[in-house]
Amino acid sequence: MPRYSLGLDYGTNSVRALLVDLDRGEEEAQAVQTYAHGDDGVLLDPRDPDLARQDPRDYLDALRVVVPAVLRAAGARPEEVVGIGVDTTASTPIPVDREGRALTEHDAFAGDLAAHAWLWKDHTSRAEAEEITALARTMRPHFLERCGGAYSAEWFWAKILHCARTAPKVFAAADSWVEACDFVPAWLVGVRDPRALPRSVCAAGHKAMFADAWGGLPDAHFLGVLAPELAELRARLYERAHTADRRAGVLCAEAAGALGLVPGIPVAVGAIDAHLGAVGANIAPGVLVKVLGTSSCDMAVAEPREPMPAAHGLSGVVPGSILPGMLGFEAGQAAVGDVFAWCARAGRRPGRTDRRGGPAARRRERAARARLAPRQPLRARRSGAVRSGARPQPAHHARRDLPRDGRGDRVRRAGDRRAAA
Repeated sequence: MPRYSLGLDYGTNSVRALLVDLDRGEEEAQAVQTYAHGDDGVLLDPRDPDLARQDPRDYLDALRVVVPAVLRAAGARPEEVVGIGVDTTASTPIPVDREGRALTEHDAFAGDLAAHAWLWKDHTSRAEAEEITALARTMRPHFLERCGGAYSAEWFWAKILHCARTAPKVFAAADSWVEACDFVPAWLVGVRDPRALPRSVCAAGHKAMFADAWGGLPDAHFLGVLAPELAELRARLYERAHTADRRAGVLCAEAAGALGLVPGIPVAVGAIDAHLGAVGANIAPGVLVKVLGTSSCDMAVAEPREPMPAAHGLSGVVPGSILPGMLGFEAGQAAVGDVFAWCARAGRRPGRTDRRGGPAARRRERAARARLAPRQPLRARRSGAVRSGARPQPAHHARRDLPRDGRGDRVRRAGDRRAAA
């Protein structure tokens, strides 16, 4: 009987399921399901271009579609799936109630954007991020040594502090806040108590200033100077965080029934998408992995050392965030894929839409390639020759079948057996 591992990759616009044959080490099938709400799965506010939220219910609804789809595409039986792994964007914190349900499941908050998942690229918390950075420089400078010298508006504490100040009813109703990479595994294994669910050290370390060296999360005194509410919240969060080689639990009966699987399948602790992408690319000491999607992330690992190296100019250095037992380094540039997508949309002629790979799209591609190609002397261009000693011009292998889900890598739909780019 074949043995399959099921990977669930939650991106900015969709969730992808990947089924891997563990005996052959090959991909068996993929399936993709876009999120139902918002603009390409992202909830926006025309009054605030910095706002980007998601409906946490979309994460579970899409899951109920994509898992049966990938099983059908592979022709796999439910009992052949022997393990499940989850990665998501980060920091994408979700306010939850005492039973671990997203606040959007309550009628009172269903239409409140502050009660939704605060998507990684939500930048409404810039002022709070600057405030956290300034306070850490004076009170806890060692906090900033692990995250490149500055705290980001895309990260956990800045978003929660912004919620406390701008949406106090939502903040008061939230028993806890859970990263998306912890929210999905918690649902899969049936852990409903936010205090009991295993938290990812990947998200905690890179986004929430968690480190064993100072007792886990930032101390209550530091948080209380920012806002007393944060100090109170800390006690309802977590004291420990785990690497992705640990079990979050086993698939519960409710989730198994919804997904068409069998109960008892081990589910790994979640992690951030770029970090597990680096694992899939066989990252190792001395190997830099660039993960391209809606953002561009540079990932590296190194053997542990004391004292811990400072992460000057990096997004963070966290033990075990990529490979257990090794330091994980993250750097990169946010919104790279979004910028490319914007350029593609801006280059379209008004009122004209072309099918992917259509004649007009190919003409635009050829024109763009011509503009990007290094110029040759006029004589060489006319004759087709290149001057003696000149470097040969590189071939530009642009792909015409770019994905429609906003991700920077090509995706393969259910039943499509072509190799993924």
